[in-house]
Amino acid sequence: MNPLSNPSYLLPPLVVLAVSLILIVVVWRGTRRSFTSYIFCGFLISIGLWSLLIYGMRSSPDVHYAVLWDRAVPAAGFAAYLLFYHFTRAYTNTRGQRYILVGGYLLLVLFASISPTDLVIKEMRLEYYGYAPIAGAMLLPFMIISILFLLGGGAYNFLKHYIASHSHDERNRILYLLIAMLFPILGAFLDGFSNLPPASIWCNLIFCIICTVVILKYHLLDIRIIIRKSLVYLLISAAVAIPYVSVLYSLHYVFETTMEPWWIHALILLLLAIILRPLYSLAQQFVDRLFYRDRYDYLRALVEFMQETHDVRDLNQLASSLVNLIGRALQSSTVQLLLSSASGDFVEVPPTGQSISRFKLSSHGTLLRWVQDKKRLLYRKDVAIIPQLQSLTRSEMYVLNNTGAELIVPILTKEKELIGLIILGEKRSQLEYSQEDERLVLAVANRMATELENARLYDLEKTARKELEKVDEQKTEFLHSVGHELKTPLTAIISSSEILSGKSSMDPSFKERLVTNIRRSAESMDRRVTELLALAEMQIGDLKIEPAPLEITRAIDEIASQLRILFEKKRQTLTLQMPSLLPKVNADRGKLEQVLFNLISNANKFSPVGTDIVLRTKVVDRKVIVEVEDSAPVVSEKEKNKLFDPYYRSKDADKRGRFPGLGLGLSISKKLVELHEGEIWVESKSGKGNIFAFSLPIFDRRTS
Repeated sequence: MNPLSNPSYLLPPLVVLAVSLILIVVVWRGTRRSFTSYIFCGFLISIGLWSLLIYGMRSSPDVHYAVLWDRAVPAAGFAAYLLFYHFTRAYTNTRGQRYILVGGYLLLVLFASISPTDLVIKEMRLEYYGYAPIAGAMLLPFMIISILFLLGGGAYNFLKHYIASHSHDERNRILYLLIAMLFPILGAFLDGFSNLPPASIWCNLIFCIICTVVILKYHLLDIRIIIRKSLVYLLISAAVAIPYVSVLYSLHYVFETTMEPWWIHALILLLLAIILRPLYSLAQQFVDRLFYRDRYDYLRALVEFMQETHDVRDLNQLASSLVNLIGRALQSSTVQLLLSSASGDFVEVPPTGQSISRFKLSSHGTLLRWVQDKKRLLYRKDVAIIPQLQSLTRSEMYVLNNTGAELIVPILTKEKELIGLIILGEKRSQLEYSQEDERLVLAVANRMATELENARLYDLEKTARKELEKVDEQKTEFLHSVGHELKTPLTAIISSSEILSGKSSMDPSFKERLVTNIRRSAESMDRRVTELLALAEMQIGDLKIEPAPLEITRAIDEIASQLRILFEKKRQTLTLQMPSLLPKVNADRGKLEQVLFNLISNANKFSPVGTDIVLRTKVVDRKVIVEVEDSAPVVSEKEKNKLFDPYYRSKDADKRGRFPGLGLGLSISKKLVELHEGEIWVESKSGKGNIFAFSLPIFDRRTS
């Protein structure tokens, strides 16, 4: 068959021409109008012209017409490589090299002017595949200069930009372009030093396609992943091919026999694949160690850690180990782990050695809602360009800024529920996180989601169990206290009544003491029963108030008058400091008097003999604040958080013996104040004494 009429000989240049035109349209429509895009389109036009000239040469009827077309081909090829060099200079913003660029275009004019002569191509000859050129004196210098512009100029600019860039995406893009530049070199080598059919046309087509994809596509597959995977398969293929070829060589040259049935070859390959299967893991380890070097050991440790965490139930231990290993494996400067709390907010799991969480994200915040909705990684740089994240709160920005967040990784359950976040700071190398890093940390997050959730639930269960045990212990202690508090006055009532009924005549003063003893014991029992009833109402949610306009000074005067005798017995002084004009409050009189009674009687009970107690009132921000300042021992910070809990009484046995009670007064007072839409708190004075205070809203006729 005549090669000149063979479609496989004529179609390739037309394919390259068509693809070049398509790429020109795609680049023109898909990129921003800039000098760089214009230069790249010029490069594609040169490739299209080059392929058109080749088609003219291949479709020529004889060598005389073919040489006319082919003499213009080197000049078109040189123009393409020169324009690509110009493109690399513009793409990388390379300064200088102006004289080189001007010299290149002058050489293009020179080469174009001598192309019609036989200095470049003398004539054509007919080979088995089609026309082949006979080189003139200038063809080799022509090709060398073209390669120098492509490699010496273009590759140099890309390598320089690769070294200077700190962006992983940009460096990955440059690697793609550098690899693409190897294809025209490969094509020139095959055409110049082999008898194979021309290959440069296909190599240049691949070169153009890769360059166009790199320019247009924002996210590119990490080239390191491709190389790493390819290298593993190459090693495995070599491990299978070398023994197979060795067997064939031995059979043919040593034993002088052959394997004619085709199935024997298939059987040998199958056996080799089975025998050499363990080599895959070894090859994978070798390539991983080659690519990751210093962090390979950390990656292995991370894999082992994932296998060992199945039985770990200590949340802090699990979280701390995970944070440390991720930080070392990915070489992150900082790593924080935030997990969902009982309130729904995401709270940092404190690092080892710390007990306080520094960072918290609200469950209603924009950031958590976006991550829960999108269920994907979030880079800090993308926060500024994602419209939904333009309304981050100050607390969310505080977390991002103070964690040094560079990459936020969601931890999702199998049901795609967000239970945690891994916040990674920038890498110590100041490079961006690669796609391999993203895959690794996502794999860790997916694997650890179940373990973290189990550990978190176990931790919550353990905490709840401790709380229940604590409550149960408090209730048991409370029952003992109730029995003691009721039995003591009841014993006094019974004994006093027996004495009264056993004697018909007695000293009037002695009789008065017995009656007083009975009355006081009954009043004590009444107070305890009232507290128990109030507690029962609190627990069943039936504690109600009936607020009305109230002059709080009158209520304070009445309670102070009732308790005056208690202060006289301990030689204490109760001082009332109240302004003459105090606005009315919106309060339930009976419930307010109960709060005042509890606070004032506590001040009397816990303050030493002969000390001063001060009650003062003031108005702050549309609220009346009542303060009871005692002279009792200072309440510790640890105790302040427990004082208002039901059943709580001091752990000091001596103090509990000297100050009897059920431990309900303050918890009931707290509930009553909160029902009035107020607050209650305690402050410690420097030296000795405490201030128990509560606030009530001022009565407002407009809201009544």
